[in-house]
Amino acid sequence: MAPQVLTDGLQFPEGPVWGPDGVLYVTEIGGGRITAIAADGAKRTFADTGGAPNGAALGPDGYLYVTNNGGRGPGYVQRIDPHGKVEKLYEQCDGQPFQGPNDLVMDAHGGFYFTDPGPLTREGAKFGHLYYALRDGSAVKRMQYLFLLPNGIALTPDEKTLIVLESLTSRVWAIPIESPGVLGQVDAGARSGSPRSWPISALLATIPQPAAPDGMCVDLAGNLLISAHNAGVVSVHAPDGTALSQITVEDRRLTNCCFGGSDMQTLYITESGLGRVVTARWERPGLPLHDH
Repeated sequence: MAPQVLTDGLQFPEGPVWGPDGVLYVTEIGGGRITAIAADGAKRTFADTGGAPNGAALGPDGYLYVTNNGGRGPGYVQRIDPHGKVEKLYEQCDGQPFQGPNDLVMDAHGGFYFTDPGPLTREGAKFGHLYYALRDGSAVKRMQYLFLLPNGIALTPDEKTLIVLESLTSRVWAIPIESPGVLGQVDAGARSGSPRSWPISALLATIPQPAAPDGMCVDLAGNLLISAHNAGVVSVHAPDGTALSQITVEDRRLTNCCFGGSDMQTLYITESGLGRVVTARWERPGLPLHDH
């Protein structure tokens, strides 16, 4: 069965989040707001964020956390209370402003991981960063800085591995987590004489170009459902990266997806080109996140 249109008229929708109130929340990058969408497709503005809100996740505290790329200015991370009140949570790390936070994922330990892609210029691409931050606003740290346009991010069901999508190279990376906010490292000083360590990462898959992997979600079996921007498909991969199937949508410029519905088997997909959210049924429930 082809995906069904839930609602349209959105300005570059991204970051879909299913709320326990049965409402779908999406970011509108082009509108500078968070929009709440009811089961019948009716929509209303939940919060005016300004900038260009990109990724979103609902914390167990009932607050919505948003990675805002800032539009034309430096980006930041925002926190929105259940009534739509917006506050900036983080704007920089160690005195350095963010480049343009993109996507995030909550863990079970009071924190979240988020990506911060580097800009593309005529001189080339600047490396993007990977951060870990605490929900209470007390600490943020940079963990990785060797990605080329890091974008979508997710945790495996056991939270022992972080999955990162690299849009510029169409690669899907798996990075082991030693403890909350601490990634696996390998000693790089043996040959160079330097004590420097490098993050361990494994290449799970490469999404065939021209697709650029954007956002993703994970089902209960650990399968990755990856929104392949420019390709018009959600590309489904086993936990080891093996390609399994595809869900085709009308808009080639899809951006992200999430699970929701009463049984968590409805897939909500954001289409930036057509400004829509479409739905499709999936064979098993999505991974219960810490916002539920």
